[in-house]
Amino acid sequence: MFAGVAVALSATLPSASAADPFADLEPRRWYVSGIVGGSFMTLSSGGENTLAPAANTGRANGGGFTGGGAIGLAIPVDGGQWRTEIEGRQRARLAGQTDFVGDPFFYDVQAADGWSVTANLWRDIAITERSDFYVGGGIGGGGYRLSVDDRVYASGYYRVAEFAWQAGGGLIWNASDRVAIDLGYRFFALDTGSTPLADSLSGGPAGAYTSSLSASEVLLTFRIYEPLAVLRGRR
Repeated sequence: MFAGVAVALSATLPSASAADPFADLEPRRWYVSGIVGGSFMTLSSGGENTLAPAANTGRANGGGFTGGGAIGLAIPVDGGQWRTEIEGRQRARLAGQTDFVGDPFFYDVQAADGWSVTANLWRDIAITERSDFYVGGGIGGGGYRLSVDDRVYASGYYRVAEFAWQAGGGLIWNASDRVAIDLGYRFFALDTGSTPLADSLSGGPAGAYTSSLSASEVLLTFRIYEPLAVLRGRR
């Protein structure tokens, strides 16, 4: 009798997978990433040179290397995973020229030591057993060391630091259970910063040069899940 009751109960009770639809998913995993790529940057100018006097206009364009890394947590969900991470990157120097209205002169502009730190959220969507598509973005802060000189009236130097954001997506190839390589695109932007201008002769105030930086970036990322476990496995 008791055996029959036990059989009946086991038939009616839900299985572990039915009670928890995510029971078969992989556990959450930490990861580290290395990032390299190209950053195609645009610096847009504004503000006013009060000695000319003239409004600052124009854009300086340039491309260069960007590199950095990230540490994050992958959270499996049905059909893929969410990844939340902290990313830090540096960017190559941007050098060019911008104008000011109503005068034949121009500024020599350099934005050096570019950096950013962002908190990102990505959604990986499985395409095949070994490949994924991902989209997402992040917010944080960034900056650069800006120097401007019109060679006649005024010059300026300032360490710009402003709010930063980025958005993008790409394709992932899962080389193994612990190693993934992705090729992605990001649009990155910094809010407008203001650099004080000084009279080239007297050193007195000469207005301000405002600048905002944006970039289209193509990135190659090498990601290792549970890196300490990988190192232990190599011993």
